[in-house]
Amino acid sequence: MTARRKPAPSGTGGSRHSINDDHTTLATIDGRLTAEFVLPDEQRDTPHSTYLFNDDYNVKGATRHYDEIEGCFYLHVRTKPAVENDDVEQGDAKHVSVLGVDLGITNIATTSTGKFWNGGELNHWHREYENCRGSLQQTGTRWAHLNVQRVGRKQTGRFEQMIHIISNELVNLPRGQASGLPASTTRFASTREGVEEALENDCTHIVFEQLKGIRERLPYAKAVHKWAFHRLYEYVTYKAESEGLVVKQINPAYTSQRCSKCGFTHEDNRLHTNGQDEFDCLTCGYDVYADYNAAKNIGLKYLRDQQKSGRGDAPVGVRLNSGMLNVNGEYSPTALSG
Repeated sequence: MTARRKPAPSGTGGSRHSINDDHTTLATIDGRLTAEFVLPDEQRDTPHSTYLFNDDYNVKGATRHYDEIEGCFYLHVRTKPAVENDDVEQGDAKHVSVLGVDLGITNIATTSTGKFWNGGELNHWHREYENCRGSLQQTGTRWAHLNVQRVGRKQTGRFEQMIHIISNELVNLPRGQASGLPASTTRFASTREGVEEALENDCTHIVFEQLKGIRERLPYAKAVHKWAFHRLYEYVTYKAESEGLVVKQINPAYTSQRCSKCGFTHEDNRLHTNGQDEFDCLTCGYDVYADYNAAKNIGLKYLRDQQKSGRGDAPVGVRLNSGMLNVNGEYSPTALSG
């Protein structure tokens, strides 16, 4: 299977690359280059829909080829049917209820139950720090250098506190009782609400999108966001395991483009309007916040991976705010929703 790429600028000589939903990144002598895929308009009954967009197949690698006649590059992508997965902690007799978690810039974390943790404060404090650091560095004095270090330590401590609260909320604390912090901070803090969210909804698993390569998937993400995502995952894992919950990561390929209701996958399903990412399915018309749709898809993808492992007999579902979504994407307001 091939995906044609737009011609690359001269000077590309690197062979290292990574594959994303709609583009690949290449290491070149002039730095890292992003090349968008040129895919067929038809999204059904093509090799791309059968293998590349299909959760039943995993991308195993790719090689780059140049067509001198057409003057363009092709990426030959190798896929392989998903193999059995032995990494299932729950026995067949136990149900698996998954809380999917999507990570982002506008919303640091969004769950499949529809809970959002806004990233406005993190982004604001980071901008303030960058402005302060830039101003102090222009001074060039030893005092300024020491002040930059002091401000940096203060900023790190503030971020650590925020991520700590977020992780607790993701695992288990009474809603709204985040160590007496102001309401604005409580809304941001996803750690406590995250674990809380999982336990209150009778979840057995918390599933994040894969952290590896997240800055490539989120082009506007900065180093502070990457740090925050990794820190959040570490804190949630520690707190969740003490509560008997399983924390996992999955490859998020196409979770932002796939409709969690009908399964149709297309990049135009996702829209950016009025500063907010929206999801509007071109096939079934499902209209919802994009991060919420992605969080549900992350949970669904994990469930499908588990069914491929041969342990799909146990009742499974992605936890929503009013019921369950089964592995086929069918909704039911089950008794498990409490």
